[in-house]
Parts: sequence; C-alpha cells; structure tokens
Amino acid sequence: MKVIFLLCLPFLCVAQRLVAPSDHIVNDRWQAQWIGPKENVNQYGVYHFRKSFELKKKPYQFVINISADNRYRLYVNGNYITDGPQISDARHWKFESVDIASFLNDGKNVLAVQVVNFAEEAPVYLMGKQTGLIVQGNDSISSVVTTDEEWKYIANKAITPLVFKPGDPNLFYQYYAAGPLEKVDGVNYPWGWQTQNYDDSAWQSSSAFSTGAPFGVVGYGDALRELIPRSIPLMEHTLQKSGVIRRSSGLVKQPIGFPISIPANTTCSILIDQQSLTSAFPELIVSGGKGGQVKVIYAEALYEDIKKKGNRDSIQGKSIHGVYDIFIPDGNKRRLFTSLTYRNFRYVQFDITTGAEPLTIEKFESWFTAYPFEKKATFTSSDKSLEKVFDIGWHTARLCAYETYMDCPYWERLQYVGDTRIQALVSYYVSGDDRLAKNAIEQFHQSITYDGLTYSRYPSELPQFIPNYSLVWVTMVHDYFMYRNDPEFVKTFLPGMQRVLDHFERYMTPDNMMGEQPYWDFFDHSFPTHKIVEESFFKRLTTNSLFYAYTLSLAAEMYGYYKQPELAQKYSLRSQQLKAGVKKQCWDANRQLYADTPDKKHFSMHINIMAVLCGIVPKEEQVEFVKRIVDTKNLTPTTLYFDFYLGRAMNQAQAGDLYMTLLDKWKDLLSLGLTTFPEGVDRSECHAWSASPVIEMLAAFAGIQPQTPGFKKVLIRPQLQKLESVTGNIPHWAGDLAVDFRKEGNQLTGTVTLPETITGRLEWNGKVIELKSGENKISIQ
Repeated sequence: MKVIFLLCLPFLCVAQRLVAPSDHIVNDRWQAQWIGPKENVNQYGVYHFRKSFELKKKPYQFVINISADNRYRLYVNGNYITDGPQISDARHWKFESVDIASFLNDGKNVLAVQVVNFAEEAPVYLMGKQTGLIVQGNDSISSVVTTDEEWKYIANKAITPLVFKPGDPNLFYQYYAAGPLEKVDGVNYPWGWQTQNYDDSAWQSSSAFSTGAPFGVVGYGDALRELIPRSIPLMEHTLQKSGVIRRSSGLVKQPIGFPISIPANTTCSILIDQQSLTSAFPELIVSGGKGGQVKVIYAEALYEDIKKKGNRDSIQGKSIHGVYDIFIPDGNKRRLFTSLTYRNFRYVQFDITTGAEPLTIEKFESWFTAYPFEKKATFTSSDKSLEKVFDIGWHTARLCAYETYMDCPYWERLQYVGDTRIQALVSYYVSGDDRLAKNAIEQFHQSITYDGLTYSRYPSELPQFIPNYSLVWVTMVHDYFMYRNDPEFVKTFLPGMQRVLDHFERYMTPDNMMGEQPYWDFFDHSFPTHKIVEESFFKRLTTNSLFYAYTLSLAAEMYGYYKQPELAQKYSLRSQQLKAGVKKQCWDANRQLYADTPDKKHFSMHINIMAVLCGIVPKEEQVEFVKRIVDTKNLTPTTLYFDFYLGRAMNQAQAGDLYMTLLDKWKDLLSLGLTTFPEGVDRSECHAWSASPVIEMLAAFAGIQPQTPGFKKVLIRPQLQKLESVTGNIPHWAGDLAVDFRKEGNQLTGTVTLPETITGRLEWNGKVIELKSGENKISIQ
C-alpha cells in the first residue's frame, strides 16, 4: 500500500477549483469563527484540523471560503485541493473561494487542513498574527463545514524547524530571509491524517476566537485581520522528473537512477543535478531505513570556495552548501516526504545514514511551482544567441514570481519595488497577464507610511525604507498607465502618489538639488552614495535630484491626463527646477558629462543615464552622449540592476547597436553555465532585475512600445543597427501585435500587424508611416 506523507495527491487542475466569492462573503461579517489550538498560538507549530460531516447526496456545488494564519494546505476526503492564503498583510488578509463539490461523496466526508504558523521563525515576507484557520460555507448546505469549536485538531510535534539566519555558516554568511526548513520525524508522524478513515477520536476540540470580518467590517476587539478575496490565480504545479545523478560517495557503485538501495550501517551521499534552476515542492519516497536519517541539501550552485563557483555545470573539486531538510524514516514502505514551502535548487544532495535497517530511495521527483504566467510573446532575430538570452531571462522572471513578485527565490523571496518594476514590464510584454503587477502596485500603496514613504519591500514583517524605491513605485504606476487599458485602476493611486512626491520636497535645497536621504539611500550596488556625500563639500546628489525629476515628469503626465492641472503644473515645474539646478551646478564641460555632486570629484554612469531619461540631453545629442557614457573610463559602472535604466536610455536614444554590445554581459553569464540570470554580486543565482533584456529585445530591437496612455496607439521604432532581421509578437490587451522586419542597407521591409481598433506609427531613419489596424506592409528607407 502506498502511504503518502504530507502531500496526498498530485497538484492537478487546481486552477479550476477557484471561484469568485459571493457578495455576502465580501461585504458581511462571517458566521465562521477563527479557530486554533488551545495553547502556543504565537509559537512555531504545524497543526492538522479535521471536520467530518454527512451529506445526503453528492452536491452539484459546494463552495467554501478559506483562510489561515500563516499558511494552509486543504484536503477533501484525502485529495489535495489547494494551499494558501495569498501572501498579504493583516489589513488585507486574503481568502480563497473554492468549489470542492467534485471531491465529495454521498454519506461521510472529511475536510482536513494543515496549518503552519512559522511565528518567530517566519520568513520576512509573512505578516501573520497568530495560529488560525477559518472556513465559511457559502450557503446552507456548505455551512456544515463552517469553522467552530466542533472542528478537531492535533499539534504535529514530528515537524520541527531548521532555522537559517542571516550570516549562517552553512550559507557562507550571506543574508538569508526565506524562513525555516524542516526536520520531520517519520516515527512520530500522524500518517494518513488527511484521509477519510483516519481515527481522530483522540484529537482535541479547537479553540474559537472572533468571527471572520471582511475589510472594513472589523469591530471592537476584532482587529487581528481583515479579510479580502484572493486577487490572483492559484499557483502552477507541474510534475518534473528527477535530474541526473552526478556523484555519489560511500556506495560500492554509483547509482544511475531510482530506486537506490542503501545497505544497513552505511553513510553515503548522492548528488543530483536538476540541470536547470527550479522552484519546486520535493517528493522523496523511501522504504525501510528505520533508525537512519536522510538530509536533503538544496543549492543554486556548487562551490569551489567561499566566493568562487566557477562553471555551474562542473562538479569537479566542488562541494555543496545550502539550506536543508532532514527526514527520519519510520521503517514502513513508500513514505513520502515533501516540504511545507517550496524549495529552490539546481543541485540536491542526499546525505544518508542508515542504522541496522537498509533504506530504499524509491523515487525523487518535484512539483514545479510559480505564478502561472503563460509565455505568449516570441522573439527571433538574425543573431540566434539573443533567443537564449530571451528564454533565460523569461525563466529568471518566472522563478521570481509566486504569490508576489520577489527579488530571488532562494535567499529572500521579498517583493522589492526596484525589482518589481522590471518584472511587471516583463509580464506585460511576454504574458499579457497584469494581475500580479496590479497586486504589487496595490500592496506598495498599502505600505505607504504617515510621512509618505512606501516600504522598500512589501509585504514585509521587518520594515525597510529605500526612499528612491518610493519613487520607483510611482514609475510603476506610470508603466501600468502606459501599457494597460485600465484608467480607473490608475486613478485610485493618484492621492497616494501625491503623498509620496510631496515627501521628497523636504530634501530639496535652495539651489534646486537634492541632498542625501534618510534610511538606506540606495541607487545601485555599485554606487557609494554615503561615501560620495561624505567627500562632498556641497552635500548635494545629482542622482537623487534627477531621479526625483524623472519621476515628477512622469507623474505630471498622469495628473494632466486625469484633469488635475494644478498638480500637473506643480510637479512639472518642480521637475524643471531640479533639472536646471543639476545643469547649472554639475555639468563638467571638460569631460562633457554630469558629475555626481557639484564638487565634480565623482562621476558615474548612473547620473548620466538619468540625464538622458530626464531629457536634459538634447534628443539629437543622445546617441553620442550614451556612447560617451559606455566608453568613458573611470566612471562608476552600473550593475545588472541599473543596466535596466541604461537599456531604457539606449532605447530612448535609438542606440540599438550599443544595447547589443551591452548584452555581452548576459552572454558571458551564459558561458558560466547559469540557467538564470544572477543578482550581479556574489549571492543570488536568480534575480528578478536581471531579466530586463526581455523587455528591450521587444521594445528596442522589435521596436514595440506604447505611443499613448493605455497602449491605444502603438509606436513601432525598430533598432536594427547590428541585426539583419527581427520578428516579435506580444500579447497586447486588444489582441496579438506582431512585427516581422528585414533590413538591407537603409531599407526596412516587412509587416506590422496590429489588433483590431489599435492604430499607431512606424518610425525609421527620421521617416514616419501611419499604421492601421490589421496587417501593414512596410517598405521604407
């Protein structure tokens, strides 16, 4: 008999189970009560809850509304249904509405829910309050499962946390914030707890707390959480086979596949290479092995030493370092280990110790999980190496998107504004799915403090402020304003944008520049803000001045569109004043570049990139100016993060040849065997902000950009300086938008196909062709 551990059945067709909540669930106080254990509600714990009930006949529909604190996994009659809730904060605590009718029977049924509260060991992105579960039936029939004290529970003492803190030696002292892993004692685990026939007679009755309250309905003594509906789809779960066994030690013969038999009284290791970085729930099935232990180590790459990884495909002379789970078998057959949260890995190593009983590893597989983006865009060109950069960039973006966008899937899993702007643009171009971007825009808006700063990352239990990231949030709203046809959504953020923009006015100096900002005045990893200010007599920063000016000009455009002329004029004037202050004090005529401060001691690529984006470099001079930025020695260089803005500047200057050269950075990374693009420093192998080439391949090389707000008119401005041909297709909100170009000398030929109702223009070598809906034949030089 196959006995399943933790995860009962494969994650199949889960998206079909999510339904829209009824109005009374969204607007009225629930009858359901938040329930939990009788003690230790604020401490780490894994709990199993069960509700048995009878049905006279199998229902056509049986909708339940469910949430938990911190996380839940729902089963019906032993069948896995879904997990959640969507990551959020306490004032916007999400619930899922799920139709479970197809999993119910005539007669006896069981709802079983695993709830984990990470408590003091929680990942930074979780903002839970205390252990809790709530289930509200949608109608008189489904109300039989509404949570109250009749629900039974047990605390699963077989699962204990393995905690990895920032600076852990197992992680070479790097910053880690993604939460604990698990040690699971199979001997004491309540096997089969989620199945229909499990005997729960010894379980306790739950404690009941306050009734559930939707957002805005919270009353006295009821302020822990306010419930709102899930706003994104359920996550993808796709089975992926085990990778290749690359190495083993302690065994007579290296295994080539599963099953693998481990003799008694053996200590051995088995290294598996998934061959591409992935995010997944592992499934390890073992038989026997009582008295032994399996340690499962997960790593993005192998290490030669504390800093050096070398080619990621090579294992010679390398060792594995990373977070790990521990599973203690109970000796029975086909026990299945999986994890409470997903793991991120390319390499997995099993460190196995057996006692008096041999162990058989029957199988190792995993369930890939991520936000269910579909790749709808295509890009090809005469340079075939670009397609691999495009595909790896998309894979990077996918692994950095779950229930929120995130900076990286291994180390932090935090939704930072700086990364998220880039990720949202990738989503608009490649998938056309804007739901995760809307969720991010809303969450950063919800994080705005009394003085007008957003959190730099949110949701986040640990407050952090990077002032310029509050401005990046405004630019995110502008990106949405331009790419998506949803003016009412954008309009809701105008008051919040005003609070943010007005916050920064306090840092303006009488000579119309900006000084150093409080908290973490981050611009790029390579840009030493505080050091530059310390060495400056004037204490002015061109970077902060022009990033504020850049944001103000985008905001002024939005306020003008929404017929708020006073704010539009106010922010436009302030932007112009800042630009004038920089031009007057920071232009260096000898170097023909802008300096980082009026002292003109420090010069960077960053500030000169912003000069292009702000428009203080005349349009006809931008190509040469950008070339000067990349050719001038001794400028503080950009990292992969700020290369996004460099790419934007090159696009604006129509310097596609320079962007092609910039892409050598990403091609060099591929030569190291990377399967995702990294942070750009020594830590994360997969970092969202490094996916920016996906944007510019479609926006610059294929030339596809919005001409007017809402992408109602299209600008096609292909930059084929180093390319002979390019094809691109994106999922515009009105339908597919495709280009197919060939270049011979100065002549451009091909087609542009626009969705119905969408028009635009094509620009080439200073000439313009007006584009109509449908297919447009192009021949221009």
